[in-house]
Amino acid sequence: MAKFKIANILKSFRGKLIIIIALVVIAASLVFTKFFLKNESQTTTDTTQNLTQTTIKSPADIESLKPLFETGIDSVLHGFGIKKEWISSNWESKTQKGVSKNIPHKDAEWFSKTVLIPPELSSIEVNADLSSYISSSGLSSTVNEDIITKDITIIVENPDSTKKDHPLGRISVVHSDKISRESAIICVVLSGIADYKDEEIDRLLLNKSEFSFVFPRNLDEIDIQNKLLHNKKDVIINLTIGGRDNYDTDFNTNLDEKGIREKVKSFSSDFPTIQSVILTKAESDVPQTTVNVIAEEFAKFNIKVITESSLVPMITKAEESAKDKLPIIAGNIKSKSTSQKSLVTLLHIDAPEFNSFYDEIMTLKKLGYKFYNYTEYFNRKAEFDKKEQEKTEKLKAEQDEKKKQLDLKKQQDQKKKLNDKKKTDTKKTDTKKTDKKKTEQKKSEPKKKTDVKKTK
Repeated sequence: MAKFKIANILKSFRGKLIIIIALVVIAASLVFTKFFLKNESQTTTDTTQNLTQTTIKSPADIESLKPLFETGIDSVLHGFGIKKEWISSNWESKTQKGVSKNIPHKDAEWFSKTVLIPPELSSIEVNADLSSYISSSGLSSTVNEDIITKDITIIVENPDSTKKDHPLGRISVVHSDKISRESAIICVVLSGIADYKDEEIDRLLLNKSEFSFVFPRNLDEIDIQNKLLHNKKDVIINLTIGGRDNYDTDFNTNLDEKGIREKVKSFSSDFPTIQSVILTKAESDVPQTTVNVIAEEFAKFNIKVITESSLVPMITKAEESAKDKLPIIAGNIKSKSTSQKSLVTLLHIDAPEFNSFYDEIMTLKKLGYKFYNYTEYFNRKAEFDKKEQEKTEKLKAEQDEKKKQLDLKKQQDQKKKLNDKKKTDTKKTDTKKTDKKKTEQKKSEPKKKTDVKKTK
């Protein structure tokens, strides 16, 4: 019966009219919702964003930004390891009232600059930080990218200005293979993660791939072991070497080659997934020859060995007691990477400090330093060292060539000076000869009558 009524309604003119009106009302509601509520939402978002940005109220506020704004741009660029000499301002000379002045290029009101960046640095990263700084200053930016070279041009504008053809600033970010940042590849091995709580391991460590972890070996730490292996973390076992009578260590100096071989074979059977170990001397008098024999035996099972002597310490005992030791560690990583372009270090970072520590690592990564777990580090080290060697040799060749050119110019200048001196001396000699000849000629000439009279 219900179906019959509906069919009658659909057939009647009145029923069709009601349906059409209902559809029109629904369509109008959708259009209203789409445009009105969207604009309302956008307005709310903009208002929220402006709470964290500089509010521009007048042209005077814009001018107040000018003295520090360009310095802030340079500061952002330096955060990427971009050197001062890679940033050049585009100036043009203009004469005003007889005085020559350097003024910003005509394509921008405040400044126009070109920034050179090395090939491995993405212009997207640079743009993200620059755009964030520009936005936080209350200004807006437009970015144009060359799809082939990936070079970008950032136009800085006053969002309230109508002069879109004359922006406040222009930044051209250009890749160059003639420059390179200070860099190094670094492996940080983190110890003491058994002290972390389960939720701290999940939150702080499991989503980080640039570190290796010392694998806990106690039976009551089975949950942490499973977490590390399940999440395919790069793990390293720390093995100790003691003296002749030390049986609490993994190895001791009382073992002969056969005993060492049996121990290594047993280890590889007990930990088939472990690819790297650290060999630590439990006592200072353990001879290096024993360490070398154990390392050679592990190599036969394709297990990589990190000796204690190859670990680069990043903090001294005195620095350990510092109130804020994390900046010290970061500073030491940076300074030691200057001389050692590839290094491995073992660090113990407490859980409450980990986020701050990771912030320091991210700052170094932005500067160009590469952080890898030990497996990646080991695989990349040979190629990296080769490139660094080539870079060093190229730099030395350029310096030698420059020195050669300077020496050649110096020789040419000395030769020219000598030639000039000879010419001057010859000219002086010729002048003396000419003067002497004139004097002799004058003496040999007969006296004039007037002279004879004067003599009488």
